[in-house]
Amino acid sequence: MKGSEDIMVLRVTGLASGMNIDEIVENMIKAQSIPLNKIKQQKTLLEWQRDSYREMNTLLLDFRSQLTNMKLSSFYRTRSVSSTNEELVSATVASAAGQASYTISKISSLAVAESRMTATGISSESSKVDTTKSLFTIQKDFANTISWKQGSVESKSIVTKEGEPITLGLADGVQITDVENMTVEVNGKKYMVIDSGTPNSGEVMVNKDTGELTFGDTIAANSTVKVNYVTDKKVENKTITNETTQIQLKGALVEGQIKLSFKDGTGENIELSDQYTGIDKNGNRIGQIKDGDEVVGEINYETGVITFNPKFSDYFPAETEDSKEKPKLEMTITSQQNYFSFGLTTHTSKGQIDETFLIQGSESLNSVMSKVNNSKLGVTMFYDSYSDKVTMTRKETGVYNENGQEIEFTEGDFLTQVLGFQNVTPENSGNYIEAKNATFTINGLETSRQSNTFSMNGVTFTLKKTTDEPVTINVNNDNDALYENIKSFVDKYNELVEKIEKKLSEPKYKDYLPLTDDERENLSETQQEKWEDMAKSGILRNDSILSGLITQMRTAIYSGVNQDDLDSTMKSLSAIGITTTADFTSAKLEIDETKLKAAIEKDPNSIELLFNGTGATDGQKGVIQRLYDKVNATMDQLKERAGNSYSVNNQFTIGRQLDDLDDRIERFEDRLANLETRYYSQFTAMEQAIQKANSQAAYLAQFFQ
Repeated sequence: MKGSEDIMVLRVTGLASGMNIDEIVENMIKAQSIPLNKIKQQKTLLEWQRDSYREMNTLLLDFRSQLTNMKLSSFYRTRSVSSTNEELVSATVASAAGQASYTISKISSLAVAESRMTATGISSESSKVDTTKSLFTIQKDFANTISWKQGSVESKSIVTKEGEPITLGLADGVQITDVENMTVEVNGKKYMVIDSGTPNSGEVMVNKDTGELTFGDTIAANSTVKVNYVTDKKVENKTITNETTQIQLKGALVEGQIKLSFKDGTGENIELSDQYTGIDKNGNRIGQIKDGDEVVGEINYETGVITFNPKFSDYFPAETEDSKEKPKLEMTITSQQNYFSFGLTTHTSKGQIDETFLIQGSESLNSVMSKVNNSKLGVTMFYDSYSDKVTMTRKETGVYNENGQEIEFTEGDFLTQVLGFQNVTPENSGNYIEAKNATFTINGLETSRQSNTFSMNGVTFTLKKTTDEPVTINVNNDNDALYENIKSFVDKYNELVEKIEKKLSEPKYKDYLPLTDDERENLSETQQEKWEDMAKSGILRNDSILSGLITQMRTAIYSGVNQDDLDSTMKSLSAIGITTTADFTSAKLEIDETKLKAAIEKDPNSIELLFNGTGATDGQKGVIQRLYDKVNATMDQLKERAGNSYSVNNQFTIGRQLDDLDDRIERFEDRLANLETRYYSQFTAMEQAIQKANSQAAYLAQFFQ
């Protein structure tokens, strides 16, 4: 019990008197607890009231969102668009577009994207290219030879840190090569790479020996630096156990450039090297891993897999019974792979885009095309196995490079020689489609667009065919859409009013108070739920904030709107067919459809002013502006009274009242705890007195026996 921690009372429960002391004390405390139960019930009622206010605030928030939409001019300026020939020109319209008529009298040409197709097949006469296999494996299947380079293609992403250098972290003895094809991006922005001198803005200098990057611009901390680069060799460290039979390196390896270095079990430095032996039955280049003249494994240069034979296990330390781990070797592996590079430039609506691709020999033609298609170049590249040809098409139509081609091959010969795009030019029209703009005449003006779909004054046109036949596009008011918008508002308004009026008129059952703990014990769950529903009923009956809002909204709805350009016969909602229902006790609205549609047809501009007009005074403001102000003010009042889910109690009125009740409850419970202790002390004293009296009576009785 609270407040009784420091009071130690020996409780004697009726041994002498025969009375049920616990039950007596419990009943006495229950009698004293009646005021405490009333305080707890008061607290529960306040919590219910708080939750009901918050529920109302959520409804108002939803309604305010509707009002926010209705404050947009697009809500009223509904437009429809029609074309006299949809097969030639179609159109869509934005809500705020002006009423207008457009005549496209001639479409001279449609916008076309640049496209190329190789003139001849890319495969050799003996075998067709398999687009799923590694390029180095199938290189002889191409009609033209691939020019290979040797090194190691790498990619790294670095998140910069304040005050720390930006470096690729090269292994000892490794150098960056092929700097001209190295790419560096910082948060998507490309930098020109140099390998000497001081970088200017937009440049980055790379130290080929250390891999450190020095930018001409200040690079903020937490920036993402993405780098694609080539090193003269790859050096990697692997830990292997005596159970290891294979290790995996990159594919398309260069023969005679594989080195495996480690210390054997005796501490002796060992260096294994590769020796090319020929082509296996699957067409893969294979070789041996040797220690001098002794063969300890095999290597597949195409897949990069090294397989060790049993002799390799001799290098490991001997395994003993006391060994807690498998014997292992720390191995350093040096290798080179075959690769090539190529560059592409496209001219697009976003400007000139340059991309460089580093292609490993282990990649397939499908992988190469996927890289191109997923790049920022905006082109689509694919191979047709039936014709054995490759096509490349820019995704955007139109001319963006007035002085040349839209797609340019800037580096390497893979696209031009191996895939055969070198002779695909405007002069070779059979395999080249030149980019063109759409040219047309609209309302007497001859003009041009880079796309067949374009926007003008809120109208989006789509040209479909060249023609000399005039096509007219008409933009008109969509009165049905405006009617539906207004009807949607009235429905939302009525929904809100119905829920508020239900709360305001809900019956109050004074005999049903929140259940106490003792009362709950005597009721089933179903009975408890029914009781609680009755106790919650009427919690906001005749609430001043909500009833005040209903009055304010009714006034906002019915008061006239004073706007200079507003039709004098349309200055109130009732004038356009929006009135209260026949039930005079409700503020709900109903629509005279015929009257409202006639008003919309007569003057949609006045409809907009009636609902959405602005002004310095309430009389000048449209109905929506007024309602928005009233709802906003009421939401502030409700928040001041009941807070929200993020509020703490001392920030709103009911919360402060709840805190005060919690303090009263705590003090009352302390008093009851002390009272209970006092009762038990008194009964204990009584029991002791009775026991003493009984002892004395027994003592005296023995003298009369």
